[in-house]
Amino acid sequence: MVQVNPFKRLKTRLLLMAFIAIGAAAGLLLSILDALGVLPFGTDDPLLIPLIYILVFGGVCATVLWQGRPNLRLSALMGNFPGRFSWPFGTALTVCLLMFSMGAFQVSYYLLSFVQPTWVEGTLQEAPAIFAPAETVGPGVYGVMIVLSIVVVAPLAEEFIFRGILLHRWQTKWGTPFAVISSSLFFGMLHPNPVGLSVFGVVMALLYLQTRSLWVPIFCHGLNNLLTIGLEVWATQVSQDNPVDTLAEFRDNWWIGLIFIAVAAPVLVRYISRTWRYIREPLPYFVNVAAKSP
Repeated sequence: MVQVNPFKRLKTRLLLMAFIAIGAAAGLLLSILDALGVLPFGTDDPLLIPLIYILVFGGVCATVLWQGRPNLRLSALMGNFPGRFSWPFGTALTVCLLMFSMGAFQVSYYLLSFVQPTWVEGTLQEAPAIFAPAETVGPGVYGVMIVLSIVVVAPLAEEFIFRGILLHRWQTKWGTPFAVISSSLFFGMLHPNPVGLSVFGVVMALLYLQTRSLWVPIFCHGLNNLLTIGLEVWATQVSQDNPVDTLAEFRDNWWIGLIFIAVAAPVLVRYISRTWRYIREPLPYFVNVAAKSP
């Protein structure tokens, strides 16, 4: 049986157009509901942050699946839940990725703080504000939606888009090495920590190639985000108890980032070098389709 490559039809511009269209539609709908007086909260309420995120990313994933029918097989893209994968190793690798990401953020933003101090300080204050909003009509609902969007929706949607769709699409056009690197760089550029998140993307792609299961990077991504939330909540509490000049303290502690990088980088380099050979093998979708075919 000849395999049909659904990724020849799934253009990258489809994702970009879906993001723009669904984002605009969600904003317009919320504005109309607010004008009609049926929106239970104002358009400036922080509840809109996780709500719009869930609507947009959920809508984009649904659009891709609709556009890929009937040839795109979601079960083959996701793969089986791996029984032989070492989950303790995946957890340790995720912790190293988080350490490297934190270190890369601290060092890069330390350097940027001498060029754009106002922008850097605003970025440093942005994350705590997400987890401790100034005013919302439903603090409990907001907390649940933030955790849901960051720990569940983001890992599912972002791994589906970047490691699932873009990796296969760009491999179809330019080969696996380019697909791994470019999809990871694109993933990193869409986050406020491009260096750390680009490395994160490379490791997630290699985990997918190694295990042929998207559930592994989804698990690691979710764990990374859960740990990040815990650290942000802890940091927010500390800053409230001991108010300081955010930028000055950040500059004083920049060397901690170097320690994080020094500890985590050898582990990540070793993993990447040992698993890079998987780029020479067929991508997970095609292997999984062949395994499920009669």
